[in-house]
Formats: sequence, structure tokens, C-alpha cells
Amino acid sequence: MRWQTHWLSLSLILSGLFVSLLIGWGDQREMMAQLSFTEFQQEGQRLLYRSASSLWEQHQYWRLLTPTFMHFSEMHLVFNALWIWVLGSRIELKQGTWVFFSLFLFSAISSNWAQFSVSGPLFGGLSGVVYALLGYTWLWDKLQKRAVFDLPPALMGFMLIWLALGYTDLLQTIGLGAVANTAHLIGLIAGLIFAFLGHRILRLFA
Repeated sequence: MRWQTHWLSLSLILSGLFVSLLIGWGDQREMMAQLSFTEFQQEGQRLLYRSASSLWEQHQYWRLLTPTFMHFSEMHLVFNALWIWVLGSRIELKQGTWVFFSLFLFSAISSNWAQFSVSGPLFGGLSGVVYALLGYTWLWDKLQKRAVFDLPPALMGFMLIWLALGYTDLLQTIGLGAVANTAHLIGLIAGLIFAFLGHRILRLFA
């Protein structure tokens, strides 16, 4: 069955749905504080939160990943779930679950850390991982003599335009909310690095 072949892709999507419902799409701030990159509390207009070092001091290592599953609207989740299924399931099918899982860990942690560094803990979503999958599949096919993933050439262009639009006010103006631009950019870079290193390792043992 297809779900057995792509169980990690499906698990990520379902985890995103579960966590997003758990935080009430961002309305349940107390629950969000348990799952965000670091613990926070709101005092009037001020947002108080711990530094990244608290992850190690309090052994709250799950926070490296849990922001990835928090979404703040149904459309936010649907958009990310679509791309996780399209891109992630291809990686699972062509290269195996462990490759996909390793890429997920690398991109989720790096994009979450980077986004926290510039904006604090109020962010979430699988978008950084989506951009990592895009960068990985695109560069892997560029480095190979024959395409493995065979994605439409225009896809990378579209996603780069979407990335650029995130740095403008347009997406917020049309009602899509604030965009975690740093997570997108670092996710894309993480995917490119993963593809480059993976290709080099493959050549060493070929």
C-alpha cells in the first residue's frame, strides 16, 4: 500500500495536524509555550522568553523539533502538507526513509534555530523543511547524469519567487499572515548542503 511506502511523509503531516489542533491554531498560548523553541510568556505587549541555552540546561531537547509541527491556520498546514507529500514521498520512494528522516532532522533543527535567533519563539510550520526538500531534490538532480526526482523545472523558480515575496508585505496584505522568512531561507540552504554532501559521499563509495 502507498501509505506503507511513504509512512514518514504521512507521519509528519499527521503530526502537524495533531500539534496544530493541540495549540488551537495558535490560540492556546500556554500549550504553545510548552512546544515552542523556548518557553515564553506574554506580559501586556511584551514577550518574555528564555535563551536557546535553556534547551540544554533544562534538557528540553524536543523543542528543537516541535515548532516544526505548529501551524497557525488550516491553509498554512494544507500548503505545507501538500509539499511534504509531493516532495517527501518521492525521497522516501527513491532513496529510502532514513535519507528523508536525516534530511528532516537536519533542516528542521537548523531552520528552527535560525528563525528563533532573529524573531524569538513565536513561529512554527513545516515550511523550512519544505524548502529543504525542494533544495535537496533540485540540486540532487542537477548533480546526477540522470534525474532521480524529475520535478518540473519551473517549480524551483516558483518557490524562489514565493521566498522573495515573503520578504515584502504582500503576503501579509493578502491575509496569509507573517512569514518565517529565515526558516525558509535556511531550510533551502540546508537542503542544498545535504544534497551536495550526499552526492560527494556517494561518489566516494561508488
